[in-house]
Amino acid sequence: MDTRWSSTTKLIILIIVLVFSAAVLVRLEQAILPLLLAFVLAYLLKPAADWLMRRTGWPRGFAIIVIYLIILFLLILMPLAVTPSVISVISSINIDFESLNPLLESLDSDIPVLGPIVLNLGEVLQQSLQGLQSFVTPFASGAVQVVAGVATSLFWVVFVFVVVFWLIKDSYKLEGWIVSHIPPAYQGEISLLLSELGMIWGSFFRGELVLAITVGFMVWISMAVLGINNALLLAIISGLMEFIPTIGPIIAAIPAILIAWFTGSSWLPLSHFVVVLLVILVYTFIFQLEQLYLLPRIVGRRVRLHPGVVFVGTIIAAVEFGVLGVLLAAPVIASVRLFGNYVYRKMLDLEPFSTLPGSDPVAIEWRGMIRGQPIAAIFFDLDGTIIDTDDDMIEHVADNMGLLRRIFPGRNPRPFLRHLLMLGEGPINRVLTTFDRLDIDDDLFRLNDWIRRALGLSRSDAMTLIPGVVSTLDELKKSYRLAVVTTRGRTVVDRFLADSALEHMFEVVITRDDVRRLKPHPEPVLRAVELMGLEAEQCVMVGDTSADVLAARAAEVHVIAVLSGFGQTQDLEDADVILETTSELTDWL
Repeated sequence: MDTRWSSTTKLIILIIVLVFSAAVLVRLEQAILPLLLAFVLAYLLKPAADWLMRRTGWPRGFAIIVIYLIILFLLILMPLAVTPSVISVISSINIDFESLNPLLESLDSDIPVLGPIVLNLGEVLQQSLQGLQSFVTPFASGAVQVVAGVATSLFWVVFVFVVVFWLIKDSYKLEGWIVSHIPPAYQGEISLLLSELGMIWGSFFRGELVLAITVGFMVWISMAVLGINNALLLAIISGLMEFIPTIGPIIAAIPAILIAWFTGSSWLPLSHFVVVLLVILVYTFIFQLEQLYLLPRIVGRRVRLHPGVVFVGTIIAAVEFGVLGVLLAAPVIASVRLFGNYVYRKMLDLEPFSTLPGSDPVAIEWRGMIRGQPIAAIFFDLDGTIIDTDDDMIEHVADNMGLLRRIFPGRNPRPFLRHLLMLGEGPINRVLTTFDRLDIDDDLFRLNDWIRRALGLSRSDAMTLIPGVVSTLDELKKSYRLAVVTTRGRTVVDRFLADSALEHMFEVVITRDDVRRLKPHPEPVLRAVELMGLEAEQCVMVGDTSADVLAARAAEVHVIAVLSGFGQTQDLEDADVILETTSELTDWL
């Protein structure tokens, strides 16, 4: 017997379900925000629970309880640490309103006239003080209501933490249930969509946390140097305000300005007015540094939105959802943008994910042009771009980690070791630059070769070409001028190019012997641009690490990152395009 529903029946059932769901949401309006908060907290705390489970072997439920206890300890510790500073600030601001009466009377007698405008300053100040009084009075009279609302607030707090507990504990069951109910034809697209969504929220929360710590530390140090009282409290406020996009840093500056105005500096022999100006300048500098440098690099491109869009979204979210709306405005807008782009492309029968995650879809508009600029020259890094990465050291360390391998996902420490080595490239290159100035860099490399031989590893200058790279270079050579920009020494590079029959490919070769500073400093890239006789925007750097990306960006040349070396997608997000291997360059350029 065929019991399949007709299209009309399905439509009717769908409408009934939607109406019923809307009625339930209206009826349970008070529970919506706590549920949203529970999902957000579960998303934030799940990595911590997974980390504890992997490293201790504890059951998931017990790991969650331990995390709850740590959070409770921090919630108790924070007021104990901050309250003395708050009391100190309040007690230091002692305004005698009675002493303002003579000032008000003098202002009443002196009324300035600005063209058609008559300004009674005394009346303005009097009205301002009355407004301040009317603002403060409800806090005292509403104490009873606050106490009465504690029980309700406590109920919702318990509700949120219970929901968070079960969401984290059974998250894998929820994920499996969702995947099992997706039609097989759509599972690939939905998986990519959820992956991008997870990257948006992960980038936001991890980035904002790092940003809060960084900005808070800068505020703490700068205010302490200026001699501003309660610098630690101001640092905590600045860190917390980083979670409020656009207007948060401005709000964070207000307490610092007030403290500087009323107390001045503890050691600078300057007037309070001058100290206030210094505080404003410092906060402005930190805010600009955050917006122009820290935010793009720490939070990443996936959550990067136009400030006007974020401001409007934050204000609307604050009106509709309060504090929670303010905190989550940016990732919600970015998520809506992601879903909107997906729906738009599906409506037009386009591939919803036509570009690699992390790449800019408009960076390369057609072959040979990046961001509308024609490309004339391509600069290649060697390691991980033209030659295979030297994994001997990583393999040796990974094979000898013993029980420590258990703390890594899948008991495989190699991805972590590669990431660690990539992060150390910049500092190591700076050390090499210093040794070069002291003329002892050759001794350092001889020591490196001796250590490798002692460990039974291959020579550090043993290099193997990445499969397919020769044909890629042959094809690119027909349309572009090619160069090498590497941190290896001249002797090793020349021997490699000769042995590989590639020396005719490259018009310019820049090694560590040709410059004073190594990548991520832009000097090697700028030197290649100079020798090519081109403008920076006519060149593109191809590399596999964040040092290559940073050097290219600082030199104002375009940059294409490849994943054939140590770098991972999240490390290379500032590149114009991210490719799997160097061989894919011919498809783009």
